[in-house]
Formats: sequence, C-alpha cells, structure tokens
Amino acid sequence: MSDTERSKRPQSSYDLQSAFSARDSQEIAELYDSWSEDYEEAVLSWGYATPAITSWVLGRHVEPKGGTVLDAGAGTGLMGEILAPLGYGDLVGIDISPKMLEIAREKGVYRDLHEMALGGELDLPSDAFDAVISTGVFAEGHAPPESFEELIRSTKPGGHLVFSVRTDVYVDGGFKEKQEAFERDGKWRLVEMTGPFSHLRFEDPELKCRVFAYEVL
Repeated sequence: MSDTERSKRPQSSYDLQSAFSARDSQEIAELYDSWSEDYEEAVLSWGYATPAITSWVLGRHVEPKGGTVLDAGAGTGLMGEILAPLGYGDLVGIDISPKMLEIAREKGVYRDLHEMALGGELDLPSDAFDAVISTGVFAEGHAPPESFEELIRSTKPGGHLVFSVRTDVYVDGGFKEKQEAFERDGKWRLVEMTGPFSHLRFEDPELKCRVFAYEVL
C-alpha cells in the first residue's frame, strides 16, 4: 500500500500495537473506551476479516434458530450486526469496555449486554448458552486462555464455542496447551479448525488468525 493510500484511511485515536502491549484489564478497558467512537471505521478499513469467517464457522455447527448465543467480547456489536440478519435473534453480549457496550446497545440486536472481563469468574449462569462466539479477543495483551473454563461452564452440553486465536499467541501464549488439556479432560471436543488467515490484511498482513469450533461435552 502506498503512502498516499494509507493517508486516506480513517485515522484513529487508538494505536493498534498499544492494545497488544496492555498491562492489565483496566488498561485494556481504557484503551477501548478511548477508541469506541471510531473503532469500527478503523478496523474495517484495515480489512478485518475475522467476523465474516467466524460467523461462517458458527453457521456450519449452530442453526440460526438454535437458541441463545453469547458474544464474548462483543465490543461495539460488530458481530451482533452480522449474526442478527442471519437469524441469530437471541444474542447476549459481554465486554470489558462500557463505552463500546453503549454503542452496541444502540444497535438493538442484543437482548442483554453486560460489562465483564474475560479471564476470571463470569457473572453468568451455568449451562445458559447454546453457543458462544468470540472474535478478535484471544490475542496478545487481551483475554488469556484461562477464559475458556468459564465459557465452557456457561455453555450447555452439546453447545458450541467458536472463537478466533492469533497464531502468534497460540503456542507461546498457552492457548494450544489449554485447548488440548480441556479436550483430554473431556470438557470439549474439536469439531473444526480453519487454516491461518490474515485478519487485518490491509494493516498488517503478517498477523494471522485461526478460527476454532468446539462442542462442549
């Protein structure tokens, strides 16, 4: 991309790399709060492909009328705006950023939205969701692999978890180890894994993601 083309793209108050170097959940929340107004314009201009691929994988395993879906890391509701027209009408979202949740609420596609941080105990009932979708959350400086335990607890047996993981943290960040441990322990089984793809292809094509789908046992 030429310098001229790059200069025409929307400018954000948020530096992409600052999110990956955040020290704690409070810093992450503050960063996303500060970016909430221009978040969608920025990431879509970067060629953000993950929501489309994640929703496609969800559709292969969860019927649109298949019950309640938790959007874990809902942000401004970008994922909800994709899922609702596809027939996923019972959506609940959680996110660490209250200002992003305000924008998601204005879209009117979620039944409930709650401020929560992945990685610790979630104020959600057990066996409550038929599916969980989480897009762009499992990356450097973001939600840790320990998040899966609470998401599994909140999902009904036979339900599905569909989520993206950045390939640069999949091994070094402990995701591969945790995902395989849960499978050995009989908590879930892998039903699909995409190949790696550039999830911000116009901003940094070297950054790759995979999308995983697990069935909760």
